[in-house]
Amino acid sequence: MSGDFITDGAEVWAQDIEDTEELYAELSGVPGVTVEAAAEAVQPGDEGAALDVLMVTLSSGAVTAFLQIIKVLAESKGPKFELTIRRGRDRLKITADNLDEVEPVIRRLFGRQ
Repeated sequence: MSGDFITDGAEVWAQDIEDTEELYAELSGVPGVTVEAAAEAVQPGDEGAALDVLMVTLSSGAVTAFLQIIKVLAESKGPKFELTIRRGRDRLKITADNLDEVEPVIRRLFGRQ
């Protein structure tokens, strides 16, 4: 059913904080998408400041909209674009170059074929 949400969302963040902020703005208000900004704690041994992380939960009908937003963002940012999605133990790194290849993996990650 298109209104069903997966119970556990995914953490999503970009290498560039501005890309994370732009993704948040694009996802906010999209039907079937729940997105919240959170701060990720710096882990021992990590360098630099904490990254802003988006907690994203999608309905089955919103996965396609999510993918489209990522594609538009990747195309506008070019080869420097890098996005990471983590759900449970699964972690996926997305770049402008591999987006078409990883689309089926993203769908499976969010529990959608």
